[in-house]
Amino acid sequence: MITNLSPLDIEGFTGVYESADAEFDAAMRRWRDAHPGLDPRGDEGHAEGVRLVALMETAARYADVRDRLAHEQVARSERDRLLDLVAVRWEALSTAAAWHAAHHAYVIAVDDARIGIGMWRERAESALKRQFLCFSVRDEAAYRQILQAGHPVLDEAHADLDRAPAQTAERLRADLDQAHERRLELAAPTLRHTQPAAQ
Repeated sequence: MITNLSPLDIEGFTGVYESADAEFDAAMRRWRDAHPGLDPRGDEGHAEGVRLVALMETAARYADVRDRLAHEQVARSERDRLLDLVAVRWEALSTAAAWHAAHHAYVIAVDDARIGIGMWRERAESALKRQFLCFSVRDEAAYRQILQAGHPVLDEAHADLDRAPAQTAERLRADLDQAHERRLELAAPTLRHTQPAAQ
């Protein structure tokens, strides 16, 4: 589970696309200040610029993929919690003193579970669209820096993704709806007997 969503700060790079250019300029200024005798347009300056570009791009890709994966994991956990709650609410009906209120809580739980399934599907599809890859030795070095700073490895979270979220969501909804229809049939006689007699 990805729990560390703290902001990136890898040599001043935050992984935010909108601020990447300014962060790159600031990093090059720091390098020039630390190496006053070297020409920033020379070989050393060029090599540092290439290294910083790899760091900047890797941090941005990492932040994007990490956030998508984390959102999917949170949505999946919430989906499962809501589906479990449906069963809990249904079981509570058998001993409920206020049967109508308990039945209403069950119906609301079913609706919340449907919403949770849809939200998870959106997050899962978004997470599947992006995979974190290193394209060069410099990218790999930048990724190591990110991990050494305490940020999570992404490979396992990506491997854990459902590869067919649309089909899974459809199956979960169908199972939920089928169980709900059967439960409504079972609850109907009780509902009739607990309603006040017509005047």
